Amino acid sequence: MAKYTLEDIMYGDKYGIESAVFSEVFRLVEQKVDAKKIREQLNMIYVKHTLLAVKKMHVEGDCISDNEITIAF
Repeated sequence: MAKYTLEDIMYGDKYGIESAVFSEVFRLVEQKVDAKKIREQLNMIYVKHTLLAVKKMHVEGDCISDNEITIAF
């Protein structure tokens, strides 16, 4: 079981949420989808790829580093 930082999950090679989002948006641009519609969908695209990364982490037994999960009030 490996522990990853949020930055690794977002930008790293294994999970690469940012890269997946960019690729999906690029495909939408190639399909000539209106920019306004892409902006409206962007949050959902991030959520989709975050959930896919979480599922992959679960299957592979990985987790987020303990230092990354602190709640300060």
